[in-house]
Amino acid sequence: MDRAGPRRHRDAHVHPPGGRLDRPDLLGHRGREEAAVTAPNGSHDVVVIGGGITGLTAAYQITKQAPGRSVVVLERAERVGGIVGSRHQQGFTVDTGPHGFVVYGPGGVGDLADELDLGDELLLATDEAQKLLLLRNDEELLTLPTTPREFLRSPLLSARGKLRVALEPLVRRDLREEPVYEFTARRFGWELARTLAVPAVLGVTGGDARRLSIDAKFAYVRYLEERYGSILLGALRVQLRGTQTGRFYVPRLPKFGEFGMRLHTFRGHGMQRLIDALEKALAGQIRLGTRAERLERRTAADGRRWRIVLEDGAALEADHVILALPSYTAAEFLEPHLPDAASALASVPHPDVRVVALAYRRDDVRREPGGIGFLTIPTDRTRILATIHTSTIFPEQAPEDMVLIRTLAGGVQDPAFSSLSSDEAVRMVHQDLVHIFGVHGEPVFAFDHLWRRAIPEYPLGHRDRIADVLRDVAGSGGLHVAGNTYHGVGINDCVRDARRVAADVAGELTG
Repeated sequence: MDRAGPRRHRDAHVHPPGGRLDRPDLLGHRGREEAAVTAPNGSHDVVVIGGGITGLTAAYQITKQAPGRSVVVLERAERVGGIVGSRHQQGFTVDTGPHGFVVYGPGGVGDLADELDLGDELLLATDEAQKLLLLRNDEELLTLPTTPREFLRSPLLSARGKLRVALEPLVRRDLREEPVYEFTARRFGWELARTLAVPAVLGVTGGDARRLSIDAKFAYVRYLEERYGSILLGALRVQLRGTQTGRFYVPRLPKFGEFGMRLHTFRGHGMQRLIDALEKALAGQIRLGTRAERLERRTAADGRRWRIVLEDGAALEADHVILALPSYTAAEFLEPHLPDAASALASVPHPDVRVVALAYRRDDVRREPGGIGFLTIPTDRTRILATIHTSTIFPEQAPEDMVLIRTLAGGVQDPAFSSLSSDEAVRMVHQDLVHIFGVHGEPVFAFDHLWRRAIPEYPLGHRDRIADVLRDVAGSGGLHVAGNTYHGVGINDCVRDARRVAADVAGELTG
């Protein structure tokens, strides 16, 4: 079990006929001496265990809000960033986790980029990123409609299915907790649920729409039903007027093509740039290759409230400890102190997912990959869950004469995919892309990245269980949890959750 950050990934390279596929190297820095804390033991105001995007952001915010306080980040791996990172080789940039972010709402990645003086480095995706496709019957790529006129003309649903969607405002409220699939079917009909809900959840998280809670996973959608009695009418009202409540901040929703809802990354580096900037801002406060073994509670007479025992037997002491870890790892730290909370966190499912990116000579691809990518209606033939057409939406991330496609595979739908060798995984994805895009050459570049227990699922009851966990942790005195288990799995969610914890800690330190 990994501690102090997500499990390290595995990269692979293969040697197909026609040439060698080189292994991409990490853009970020490994083992920076200038970012190491020299003293093996010490007393700190805050110790953050886990150097992913959440842990780094939390440490950075605390350092800003409570200047002069001692904050240290412990990361087991030899690099920070966790699932967020990029690889760069031969002119290709491949993100290992999130491929970008949407600038929308306060406190997300956009604001963090501005705070780190990265605003001038933001790269806006091309207009093609406004289109999302759906792969149907293993070969038919349909553009998902974004306007009523496009919806009426789209072959995505039958006439009966479209009528059922149009009748959504007449469906009665039912606020019982439901899986995403059943909620979608109740509000919009079974046809839309099968056609969209299943591939959307699989393609984004690798999870199962029949198990994920609509209340936990898409709380805002549930809020629209609760507040307005209709998803369509509620969304329209927000679109026209905007709203702000105690539960959600929702300005007027921009159209999908407007600047605010467009995908962004960082020019020249991909998402690794954000991690590098945070690492630089925290220079002297990060300990790489440092594994925390357990937490021990201290008494008031001992000074600091918590003792963090490291793998090598050394120890740190702190008033505040932030567990910015996957839930199953955080559970091990909590178990001696909060067994109920630990049990709840340990039970959160985390399917394996695999990122396979392949590049081809543009002349070898008969069908140009359009749009941001496609989602897949699961079949026995196609192993791909979703794609990102990297060279289409961020042309600078591939040479001009190349097509770069990043794919997601595995998840709950296909757990066996995670057990394949790198050669097998690349070969199977290549076969699918040959069929879908008419590729008639071998890949000239390949990247395979397996994430074990990567993205948490939010099953029924998750929201209530997490509320209990957060209440118990808050009552423990100086102990905090943050990450993609609690308030959302996206990178914006993680940054906002880090701000939540940082505000709590800084408030106690400066109060």
